[in-house]
Amino acid sequence: MSTITAALLRAEIDAVLADWAWYLDHGDVPALAALFTEDALLVIGEVAVRGRPAIQRRYAERGAAGPTRHLYSGLRISPLGGPPRPGPGGSGDWRPALVRARSTWISYAVSGAGPASPAGRAGVSLVADFDDELTWCDDHCWRISERRVTPVFHAPARVPVTG
Repeated sequence: MSTITAALLRAEIDAVLADWAWYLDHGDVPALAALFTEDALLVIGEVAVRGRPAIQRRYAERGAAGPTRHLYSGLRISPLGGPPRPGPGGSGDWRPALVRARSTWISYAVSGAGPASPAGRAGVSLVADFDDELTWCDDHCWRISERRVTPVFHAPARVPVTG
């Protein structure tokens, strides 16, 4: 029995975060919601929702607001404990049951008709710290079980508005 290497663990968590950004920015809300556990907690500032259906509704409402692009950096990963869980395909690699992933995100947004809007209407709308807990699930996938988004800088004039 071997344990997963730090580099492989980082790559697996990075893939989940990259999928989250891609699905959010390209409007694939069902795929986005599937990245969360059934009972996940999502806290954005003062707003908290629990459970995959509520998270899917939250992102669906947000998606109608307009185009965004998300980038992140500074990913830090640490196992949180729990008994190790078997890796995929009986490979002998084991995963921690739960990990913490911390990162800083930048959200670019345009308030207006879309990407063809004048450049002065587009720009950084938010810089935020993300504090995630990811669970290694029975289907051998990492899923977000808790996400706390703490805004650091916010430009309300650039946030897309639902109409």
